[in-house]
Amino acid sequence: MTTPINRLGALHKTAIEQNDPCAHFATLITMDEEGQPASRIVTLRSLDANGIALLVNADSPKIRHWRMNGKWELSGFWPTSMVQYRLRGDAELEQTEAVRRDWLAKPRSSRLADLYHQRVRAQSAPLPSRQTLLDELTALDAGLENDMAAPPAVSRLLLKPKLLEIGQASLADRLHDRRLYQLQDGAWDETILVP
Repeated sequence: MTTPINRLGALHKTAIEQNDPCAHFATLITMDEEGQPASRIVTLRSLDANGIALLVNADSPKIRHWRMNGKWELSGFWPTSMVQYRLRGDAELEQTEAVRRDWLAKPRSSRLADLYHQRVRAQSAPLPSRQTLLDELTALDAGLENDMAAPPAVSRLLLKPKLLEIGQASLADRLHDRRLYQLQDGAWDETILVP
């Protein structure tokens, strides 16, 4: 049976095959302490029938916001195929050895940034200057040699959509195909929307 998540997964696979520069990225929106939306670009680690997985810092502002109120939305756009999507629903945070092994597969520079958040300055903390960041990263890197154990906060956030909207643009006539899917009692309802 084809589900909306499977459909999105197939569109994602097409975007990757077409070398879409946005294929591995999306915008995660959470609600901050003042009830204001806070958005940031995240990397999609996987997109399959289980949901959408992100590798995150469990101490980051985005996770703090999500833990505070449970609200999130993920949106993305794949320009090579003119597909946009947005989804929201439930989420689960996992800290497992498998997640830590996935972290070890990240590029060294990305792992170094994660270690910096854990050992030097928290993610989104103020900096006196850009040079301070560069100097502190250089010092951290020099002290690590080849020992790069995953920081304790490395986690997988698994997004499990209950609402999913997929839009496929038609540039020829602007009659885009927009469909809204909502999970109701374990089954997906589909509504076709005016573009």
